[in-house]
Amino acid sequence: MSVPESQSFTEVDETERLRILYVHNPWWTTGRVPEAKAQEFKRRDYYMLLKTLYRPEIVAVVGARRVGKTTLMYQLIDYVIGKVGPERAMYISLDDPYLKINADSLRTIFDLYAKNVLKEPFSEIKNSVYIFLDEVQSLVGWDQVLKRWFDLGYKAKFYVSGSSSVNILTGGAESLVGRLSPQIVMPMKFLETVRFHMKEEDFERRFNHVNWRLKDALLKAVEEGDVTIFYSSLRENANALAGDIDRIHLFLQSYLIKGGYPEIVSMEDLPRASETLRNYFNLTIYKDIVRTFKIRDPVAFEELISILARECCQRFNYSRLARTLDLRRETLKAYLFYLKTAFLICESEYYSRSLVKRSRREKKIYINDPGIRNVAVGAMNEYLLRNPAELGRVVEGVVADHCKRLKFNLEPSYELQLFYWKSQGCEVDIVMELLQKPVPVEVKYRDSFDEKDMKGLNMFNESHEPPLSLVVTKERLDLQGKTILIPLWLFLLLC
Repeated sequence: MSVPESQSFTEVDETERLRILYVHNPWWTTGRVPEAKAQEFKRRDYYMLLKTLYRPEIVAVVGARRVGKTTLMYQLIDYVIGKVGPERAMYISLDDPYLKINADSLRTIFDLYAKNVLKEPFSEIKNSVYIFLDEVQSLVGWDQVLKRWFDLGYKAKFYVSGSSSVNILTGGAESLVGRLSPQIVMPMKFLETVRFHMKEEDFERRFNHVNWRLKDALLKAVEEGDVTIFYSSLRENANALAGDIDRIHLFLQSYLIKGGYPEIVSMEDLPRASETLRNYFNLTIYKDIVRTFKIRDPVAFEELISILARECCQRFNYSRLARTLDLRRETLKAYLFYLKTAFLICESEYYSRSLVKRSRREKKIYINDPGIRNVAVGAMNEYLLRNPAELGRVVEGVVADHCKRLKFNLEPSYELQLFYWKSQGCEVDIVMELLQKPVPVEVKYRDSFDEKDMKGLNMFNESHEPPLSLVVTKERLDLQGKTILIPLWLFLLLC
């Protein structure tokens, strides 16, 4: 005879679940978060999340697998227990097989926490408690549970995390409208990896102010239509960093090979880093995508990923690509959507004021992280730096990713769009809009190029009259009319 769920939660079950909760929350006993969980290095995302502690909405920390979401949660918990006490923060990993959590038992766990740790019911709590739910996408109905608790108005602040935006931002969007605030965490950008490798005070003194000065100068140049404002700032700050350039180049070479996943950035052993990143990649593909979305043809899905990695930064005709993979076009589009929701790729549309023209043109596809791209094609090694064709693809992908980050930093928005432009056989790699004005960015990771190489950019400048245009080079910093030639390392420090 089966026992109803409401009766199966026996005294033994209660004691065992409480024991597991203590394992998840060692600070209830020790008074502090273990150093291995709350690492000393704090990303910029941590400081952004700190600002949300006293806001009522549920915060969704969303990003790719192993991008550092759980570490951010532990660092927040470390801050919280230092302010309000260790018992006022509870962490649960919802994919823990021993807890066997479902929507009903989660409510019971909240009651266990109140009774045995807080020692007061939620309805009588005067000072806020902080509840962190990790891997929330693994719990069916999580959004309904949190909606109920949020609407009860208790002094409970919820943080949830997960590695699929479709399960969290889309899945919970309807029931949690007006209650959910997304915080998307990406692999570290280049500037953050520089900060990771340097002492904090040294970085703040020599690099952080450079980033802010360059961004301010760029916005002012776009607003006033005066390219010399930005170029003068680039020249001044490049001179200020002259003594650091050799070290920056070493950091840059490492970034182009390994990318920005936190654990990978800290690894000196390249084969080990490659193996670890491949494991992340495979888990994302098979656990977060193939299993979640019940993909019927995983072989075609793998081949799609291989093609996107080998041909990244290229324009793709979806009908032709679908035929190559022997897939229906609708299936291909679904597969690409799944890769986007797992934060592995992004798309770039044709630049036009006409939405109809945008939708009819081919799209460019980028792999978001250079390490992931290199692992996917078996090129995560130092030979990459001596292969101009492969390195060129990696550099354009990094520039596109950093353009998105730059735009978000200057004009925060949930929907960030990049563009490319093409006319009469000539192309501009990237177009981003700042202050509703186009800023074309051409990637030429070399220092010698002729008028033919600049033809697409010159045509765009004539037809769209941007306030300025950029050419990302290997080493060259120069001004030619309204076009700035900027070294890759300096462009990435701007972003």
